[in-house]
Amino acid sequence: MDPLGIPVFLQLGESFSDLVFNAGVLAKSILIILLVLSVVSWTIMVEKARYFKRQSRQSKKFLELYGRERSLSELARSSRALPDCPEAQLAASIHHDIEKGEIGNYSFLDKILESKIIGIISDWESYLIFLATTASVSPFLGLLGTVWGIMSSFLSMGVRGSANLYVVGPGIAEALITTIFGLGAAIPAVVGYNYILRVIRRREDKLESFAVRFRSHLLEQRFSDVPPGLAKQRHSEDLVSRTV
Repeated sequence: MDPLGIPVFLQLGESFSDLVFNAGVLAKSILIILLVLSVVSWTIMVEKARYFKRQSRQSKKFLELYGRERSLSELARSSRALPDCPEAQLAASIHHDIEKGEIGNYSFLDKILESKIIGIISDWESYLIFLATTASVSPFLGLLGTVWGIMSSFLSMGVRGSANLYVVGPGIAEALITTIFGLGAAIPAVVGYNYILRVIRRREDKLESFAVRFRSHLLEQRFSDVPPGLAKQRHSEDLVSRTV
């Protein structure tokens, strides 16, 4: 390392690429695996970020429509233009079930809303397991390359009967480069996983809050085309519960 603190191999043009190219079979295999994990992880993080940004924009538009619309069928039709909005998905799905007659009473409405929210959140959490796996496995893959490189250096020392830098240098460098790649794949995956999980939990709270309001509006007949059976059934169930 020179007085400026810059590693010498980074100043020697293609020395770094030569170091990777001249690595052993196991080290190359580990580097390829780490590279694939890193590329896929970054793809997932970028796509999730774009999706949640698009979702936030569509949710804002839908809530504006929701505040003005008095027909559930019209609201469901407007929701088709907002495919990434969870509130729109929930409203359209409930409208579809009401039209098919699958929601016949108050208690069943609660179960339907809960199941649909779980399904939406499950879609949000898709591929997060890959980020968690990358964050957990990558450091160990880098450690495997490190141990293998150090072991190769000791073997070279034993075969050549010398411990000079020329003998041990390649193995140590091979060990360190796999460590760098392992950390380079793991650190972004950890940060991305925690950030996406935090966004999902915040969106989950907002979706559940909307579901409570939407359920209340259905039972109070806010929408002109909602069957009156839900409110009547709710009233009868309340009477039964009070009697018991």
